[in-house]
Amino acid sequence: MSHGNEFPVLTQEECLQILHHVRRIGPVRFPWELAVYVAAIVAMASSLALLTLHSWVLFATSVALLATSFLFFQLLLHECAHDALFRSRSWNTISGWLIGLLVITPFFSFRRGHAVHHSCVGTDDDPTAAPRDFRRHNFLIDILVLLRVVPVLYLGGVYGPYLLFDFQHRSRQRRRHLIVYGINLLCILAVHSSLAWTFGWERYVSLLLAAFWLSGILYEYFFTQNQHAGLLPGPEVADRYRHREQVNFSRSVRLRGAGFFLYFNLHKEHHLFPQLPCRYLPRIHQWLREHRSDLLTFTSEHLGILRRRRSLNLFTPTAGDHDD
Repeated sequence: MSHGNEFPVLTQEECLQILHHVRRIGPVRFPWELAVYVAAIVAMASSLALLTLHSWVLFATSVALLATSFLFFQLLLHECAHDALFRSRSWNTISGWLIGLLVITPFFSFRRGHAVHHSCVGTDDDPTAAPRDFRRHNFLIDILVLLRVVPVLYLGGVYGPYLLFDFQHRSRQRRRHLIVYGINLLCILAVHSSLAWTFGWERYVSLLLAAFWLSGILYEYFFTQNQHAGLLPGPEVADRYRHREQVNFSRSVRLRGAGFFLYFNLHKEHHLFPQLPCRYLPRIHQWLREHRSDLLTFTSEHLGILRRRRSLNLFTPTAGDHDD
């Protein structure tokens, strides 16, 4: 890496070896993307069906189903942003746009913001990075994280930056990008207004807010707190880090039934090869365990998804996080 031998890094030759390895043995065979797509649609349809029945128990069930649907759809949206869900970029764009309408995320803003994330992870240009300088609200955020009932990391570090990416970077965007962004927001508003008119404004808006909040908590607990928190270099020593260097700024953790989460827990592997569909990630993980296990143990690969770290080091980033 550009800042010496402090961190373990894959060589270019090793990256080529990994690509040869995964292409030779192929991806995980079970079509998890299809399974998750079907599960997301069924969960959303079931949630809306239960909404027509006036019962608090069924309403709570409806919230849980819609939150699960949102979580699955967000993972599918991520695959579409990488053009990894379908072979055709057009199909990825169409699917991503439609999913974005449901999960209140303008797709092109998400795609552009996420591309910058992959280019700039480990630097202040990453739209999802925690601020390095002192801010008065940092202490409050730490308290909210400890409470675990406010998805502050997800809202402020994932959803918000991508939702507002095109708007916040409007001076650098082409005019047509901003027009499409505005149209996308209006379409999102139209879809959910139509659903609210169909099911009743009070019941649907209550369902939507509760499910969105719960899905944010789930996303934060499974992914946000594990993927990058505490792994920013300090001080920053490069404007950009290559994908093979980014292994040090992302974390992989164990997760039962990872296929249902499109192997999003293997985030280190994803940042190494962001162009590969999710079913290749276990193959990359296998290669790393056999040939470069140091890359996994460096950032708490041993940590299970249900074993929360004692400190997330949000505002005092460390080179590597071994705190389990």
